[in-house]
Amino acid sequence: MSAATGVSAPPGHQRLYAAARDEGPAAALRALLTRHGPHALDGGAAGHAVLPEPAGPVDGRVLRHYPPPAGPVVLVRRVRDAARPAPPDAPSLLWIRLGLTAGLRTATLARLGERASGDGTILMHQLVKAQAAEAYAGELELTAHAASLAPADATTARLRHLHSQVTRTDRAWLRLLGAHGFLRTGPGGVAEVSELLADVYLPAEEER
Repeated sequence: MSAATGVSAPPGHQRLYAAARDEGPAAALRALLTRHGPHALDGGAAGHAVLPEPAGPVDGRVLRHYPPPAGPVVLVRRVRDAARPAPPDAPSLLWIRLGLTAGLRTATLARLGERASGDGTILMHQLVKAQAAEAYAGELELTAHAASLAPADATTARLRHLHSQVTRTDRAWLRLLGAHGFLRTGPGGVAEVSELLADVYLPAEEER
């Protein structure tokens, strides 16, 4: 279950996926800004933005700060007029989140493979191996769906379904880590920033 096994991001999103997988949220968001311009992350529907922490003052009120390994990333509330930039394109956000999921998998398997339990490691327990295999199978299935997503299929409902599947997969990996998986200064912080990207930038659900 290496970081790259079974995963093939579309050519236009390989850099974002790899940055998220190998370096974390801050690197992926910097790559997105480099690709789409300095205002690419300004488009949260409620006026929020999730940003890699800049070297200088932040444009807006900082609501939350995430330290490494999730950051340095900040959640910012900005006061903007009605002519806000459009949110980041949906496929980019999805592939960043999938890259973060792959990074969570790598971190989880590494930790479980290092922790002694009996004559082996936690990862060698049959139940743990079964749960890891199930989480990985879900990740591969989700990645295949994302790779086949055509522009016409990128409806709000479809995107919300895929993002909810990403969240479910992340939490499956975190559960294998026990209490360590819930620490903001560990993998839990990465998963929280990943969920935050969906919360901030996905279009609001249409009322029935």
